[in-house]
Amino acid sequence: MRLIHLDDVAVALPGRILLERVAWSVFRGERYGLVGANGSGKTTLMRLMVGESEPSHGAISRARDLTIGYLPQEGVAQKERELFVEAWNGLPDLPTLEKEIALLREYVASEPHDSDSLERLGVLQHRWEDLEGYRAEAKVSGVLFGLGFKESDFKRPANEFSGGWQMRIALAKLLLHDPDLLLLDEPTNHLDLPALIWLEGFLSGFDGALIMVSHDRGFLDRVIKRTAELDRGKLTLYQGNYSEYEEQRQERAMQREAEAARTDEERKRIEAFIERFRYKASKARQVQSRVKQLEKMEVPEWQPSGQKRVRFHFPPAPSSGRVVFEMQDVAKRYDSIEVFKDINLILTRGEKVALVGINGAGKSTLCRLIVGAESPSSGTANPGHNVSVDFFAQDADFHLNSQLTILEQLEAEAGGASQAWLRSLLGAFLFSGDDVFKKISVLSGGEKSRLALAKMLLHPSNFIILDEPTNHLDMASQAVLLEALKAYEGTLLVVSHDRFFLDQLVDRVLELENGTLHDWPGNLSDYLARKGFGAGSAIEPGSIRERIPVADSRETGYKTREQKRIEAQIRNRNSSLLRDVRHEVKDLQSQIDIAETRKREIEMQLAEESLYKDGEKCRQLLSEYDRIRSELPAMLTAWESAASRLDDLERKLREELEGSG
Repeated sequence: MRLIHLDDVAVALPGRILLERVAWSVFRGERYGLVGANGSGKTTLMRLMVGESEPSHGAISRARDLTIGYLPQEGVAQKERELFVEAWNGLPDLPTLEKEIALLREYVASEPHDSDSLERLGVLQHRWEDLEGYRAEAKVSGVLFGLGFKESDFKRPANEFSGGWQMRIALAKLLLHDPDLLLLDEPTNHLDLPALIWLEGFLSGFDGALIMVSHDRGFLDRVIKRTAELDRGKLTLYQGNYSEYEEQRQERAMQREAEAARTDEERKRIEAFIERFRYKASKARQVQSRVKQLEKMEVPEWQPSGQKRVRFHFPPAPSSGRVVFEMQDVAKRYDSIEVFKDINLILTRGEKVALVGINGAGKSTLCRLIVGAESPSSGTANPGHNVSVDFFAQDADFHLNSQLTILEQLEAEAGGASQAWLRSLLGAFLFSGDDVFKKISVLSGGEKSRLALAKMLLHPSNFIILDEPTNHLDMASQAVLLEALKAYEGTLLVVSHDRFFLDQLVDRVLELENGTLHDWPGNLSDYLARKGFGAGSAIEPGSIRERIPVADSRETGYKTREQKRIEAQIRNRNSSLLRDVRHEVKDLQSQIDIAETRKREIEMQLAEESLYKDGEKCRQLLSEYDRIRSELPAMLTAWESAASRLDDLERKLREELEGSG
């Protein structure tokens, strides 16, 4: 079914055509990645689809009763309602439906022979089950947990959350609403790795149409099946995910370049003939024929892509000893609380290593130990011979001089590098033209972070530590940085949630988990596979929220009034037992979610330095943490037993309904 069609759509801006003759039909079930350089019109195209703006030319037709969900990059504000209530409002018409079902049940109980009311009740019950009303609360909780919210957040006013969390709330409401067409503009900007993996699984099972803009190449590769490219106002459609699109695009560019070269060669040959025999009477007919041939010759439309790509290299790494950094029996404690212990680690010259772990596992603490900002509580942590460390932290923007311009900041530390080279470097980090003359004081947080990363490239070092370096870079800039890091001959330690970036770069993964450092040889995919994330895995391991059985009660085809009446009686007869078991599953799931959430909260608190100044509070947290860990296995066993009983009951109900037909 075609959901939306763009017919010869154009958008004209003063002095520029942003979109030119765009034709695009989107059908149910299609999943597109919308790609193109910054400023190419991707956001404008989405706003046209949702109806927030109108084209300068052309028309947009939408299917009748089409529902569209749109997540913009920014500017989302939530109401004062509690988070859970705000998310609940994303569900389609369930509250109204439940009220009508309750009233009809009361009426049918007093008038059991009213076939019309009984039939209506069956229809509404069917609709309620289609919407999975029996697990609506679980769905809301599951989406909120999946996107990183805690149980303690549920009663907080939604408008109190920061901008990034406001975007997560907006995304949760869209996912719960389940629209026919879902438009997501950079949905991964504010997500960490667990939320990213959860969202992949959710979108992979979404049966509507999806159009998504993202700079996370790995995310696109896993979710989308088609690619729409905007380049200089024109839309080109490709089959396949982002990696397949790049291959096809390169092949197409090579073909068009070869065609343009052949045409140019032929044109030059004809022009040479005309010039040579222009004044020869005996060749006048041939010359005239060549002139007409030249006039009719079509010029291929191919021209190089409008996406510019700047290349740069890190300064040569000074020579160091074979061992770059070594830890022996290292522990880090704050008062009586251990963040980690018994860490033994050797990093050698030229290694490229990823450091991973959940938030609060101690990754930042470990990085601070390596750069010397902190000392271990016990054990030894020593750099090797002639090691110079450069560290990019997420708060690196605070080390910039707010009184300087962007270009002046780099010139102050560039050691005599040419302005042209510095401007090329800044261009790779999205500072072009007059942008380089902006004062640092007026830059956004993302711009400051990109500038701090560019500034880092000016310093020769043989050991680089990067903390989330790709957060504010588009794919072109990520590719530039990735190539530069691949060519870097020093040692590299990277903290990142970008799986494609790490996969291309590292050959070793260090994982901090429960205070212990685990060493995994291979790239990130090898590590994830060993941890239980196979190639097709998208859901967080151990996640209870996504394991609730879903009754497949959808029916198709025409049914007589008598059949519907019998079905309604069967559903009513089984509703009480099903409701009790569903409540049991929901209650157990809620208990598990609360326990898992509290466990994560404690883990995050254990990584906070300020916590360790209060010894009594630390001991209480550790005691609670041990209790939760010991209780969780029994809770999981009880949930699995209840879920299995629910599965059996729903299977028997389906069989009874099928037998009644």
